Amino acid sequence: MRRLGVAGVSAAALVMGAGLGACFDLFHSTRDVLTLCQIDARAPACGFDASDGAALATADAPESDFCSWRRDEAHAHARHACAWLAACETPTGRNAFGSCLFRAVLAFDCAANENHRVKGQAHALWDCLWRVNSCDDVERCVFPDGPPASCLNAGDYSACGVAAPDGSTNNVDVRIECRDGSAYGENCALWGQTCASDGGWHACAGAGGLGCGTRACAGRVLEWCVANGNDVGIDCASNGAQQCNVLPEKSDAHWAACAPEGDGGTCVPDAAATCAGGIAASCPSGIPERIDCASLLEADAAVCSSGPLMPPFDWTSSCAVTPPQCDADECTQDGGLSACVRGATVGAPFDCIGAGLGACRTFASTPNTGDGGGAACRPPGQQ
Repeated sequence: MRRLGVAGVSAAALVMGAGLGACFDLFHSTRDVLTLCQIDARAPACGFDASDGAALATADAPESDFCSWRRDEAHAHARHACAWLAACETPTGRNAFGSCLFRAVLAFDCAANENHRVKGQAHALWDCLWRVNSCDDVERCVFPDGPPASCLNAGDYSACGVAAPDGSTNNVDVRIECRDGSAYGENCALWGQTCASDGGWHACAGAGGLGCGTRACAGRVLEWCVANGNDVGIDCASNGAQQCNVLPEKSDAHWAACAPEGDGGTCVPDAAATCAGGIAASCPSGIPERIDCASLLEADAAVCSSGPLMPPFDWTSSCAVTPPQCDADECTQDGGLSACVRGATVGAPFDCIGAGLGACRTFASTPNTGDGGGAACRPPGQQ
């Protein structure tokens, strides 16, 4: 594929202390929600005619209804999307196959994640990724405003995307890694976050960025700063009822949580979950909710652990294997890719070559900052 770099990222955004305002602002992710055709005009439903190379989109394509998919369809689409993302953009950050896979299944398997279904910009990006069949397709999903043109030098460094010349800000969510003159992207909006910087380090984070000090709701955005000062929160507009709540109200021991979709029932707010049959039941925001860990991780009930939600807003934190069965994605002897998801080896190895990608390769120095990683299919044409 034609690998592009960061001419769309100004030099000022790549030096210490510059360009931070754009990286810290998460609200743009929900203010300008893109349709599928705005993200990828080549999608068949948008009227793209490959014979003349012109996008004929006369009307926006309807969004995919992930909840209409069977469980096996949802998981297959998730594996396809994440294998291509890791192959074309490298397993940097949560692009790693296993890490991406958990979040993709959350988006696509509504029966397993019925209370926090994906919404807004995150839905549009996942709707783009499950359709990809080339690295050019992947780039159009990862860089909604178009990929950057060139890295500024041959060294290795990271950056946050900046606003396009026309003023659109869809790329400011993207964390860009430049390696040997080539640029690769991680679109943080897939995870309900944005790109943030402390001047030297760039990472996917909540609206408070790297070096914040709050734990609260800012409109629909949930900020949750941990001991190192980084905001690990998310934009609640990316899931569920698209609302951030502070609970219990008027309590010194309060916490923030994204409100779930529910049947209107209520419960006593509690930042803990109880597992039964592989399903975690909890009430972090005063509304009963559940998540099917066994289905998400394609395993038995042992993948669900009762106890405090850590952090309190993470309704998925009960879904993990303790002790872990694996700690990284791995290549199989025949070139397939084995996914490690929250300590569990999930499903049969992915057939890289059968999916149109190159055989699996390992990374001597794991280039990701999320869970999983260390291996990925090669881009098409590479063996």
